[in-house]
Amino acid sequence: MDAPRLAANQSWHRLADRLARQAGILNAASISAKFRQLRQRIGRRQPAIERIALALYDSRRGCLRNLVDSDHDELQSLGSGFPLADWPALAALVRSGTGGLLAQRPAATSTNAERLCQAFASSVAHPITLDGTFFGVLLFDSATVDAFGAPDVEEIGIYAELLSTMVAQELSSVQMFVGGLQLARNLAHLRDIETGAHLDRMAHYARLIAREIAAARGLDDEFVEHVFLFAPLHDIGKVGVPDCILLKPSSLSEEEKQVMDGHVALGLDMIDRMIADFGLSRLPQLELLRNIVAHHHEYLDGSGYPQGLAADAIPLEARIVATADVLDALCCRRRYKRSWPMAEALEEVARMSGSKLDRECVAAVLRCREEVEAIHRRFDEGTASHPG
Repeated sequence: MDAPRLAANQSWHRLADRLARQAGILNAASISAKFRQLRQRIGRRQPAIERIALALYDSRRGCLRNLVDSDHDELQSLGSGFPLADWPALAALVRSGTGGLLAQRPAATSTNAERLCQAFASSVAHPITLDGTFFGVLLFDSATVDAFGAPDVEEIGIYAELLSTMVAQELSSVQMFVGGLQLARNLAHLRDIETGAHLDRMAHYARLIAREIAAARGLDDEFVEHVFLFAPLHDIGKVGVPDCILLKPSSLSEEEKQVMDGHVALGLDMIDRMIADFGLSRLPQLELLRNIVAHHHEYLDGSGYPQGLAADAIPLEARIVATADVLDALCCRRRYKRSWPMAEALEEVARMSGSKLDRECVAAVLRCREEVEAIHRRFDEGTASHPG
């Protein structure tokens, strides 16, 4: 697999991981209720179990960050996080990928450790993985010292497998949704008839713009990465535009233009159907995707479409993508137009600043002109790959 494609796949895996964790947070009450039901059912056989918990792992920070347990319907925060290295016995189980008895407790040297372990003296732990990636650890806790013998650990292992399957089912819809988005993204490349490099370049321009303005707006790296990943989906609705219009070598009639402009509504309907089918309407990141698809043809002066939004009524992520899209469209060769040299394209984008395009976004492009030109060269027509 070539390096750009590998990097793109890794980015989508990171997105799936983040969305799965977000879904775990949103589904905390559902998971907690199931933990509580199971604890009641196994109480006769394992009366020592006083808490069943799922500690969620944050791979970016290398620590356990949140806790879903049978005693609380809401998510329990572990503050800045609990590093696995602070509990060597647990870290060893995670490395082995198998469950077992935690004979030694971590030193309660922090509030986060106290939140994780509370007053429990014995624990059986089982790592959970999703698609081969460590996601979190199940804990079966007791306040009694040496509460679990070898037979107990073996029996609890069966319960852990059931719970692992249940947690995976709770979150598998996220994995399937991200897979669907990745397929849609690849399909968008296939339908980008003029040049497959366009989506690659504009995604990188969008990431550059988002990166440049993020700090001033209090936005984090995840916002930047989501803009980058979702930007190539902005025109996904074009998969529903007939070839006789999409591939027409001359100017479109007014009726044909209306059909072409309808790709925005088609794209939004596709995304909304996917979100509804997988039950993910509460994931906040997906509103960013909807905004990009729905509003990337809006202009600051209200002359865009489909809603004629103006100024700050246009979401920031859509303004970012609109700037990136216009810049690269100018530089693209079309059947009905020549490609503009980058210098002329930047002049035109600067002219549109404040009227059609967001001033802050345009300023970011002009400030990073050398990087913009490098992106343009990297994804030259005929040599471009998928974004990485």
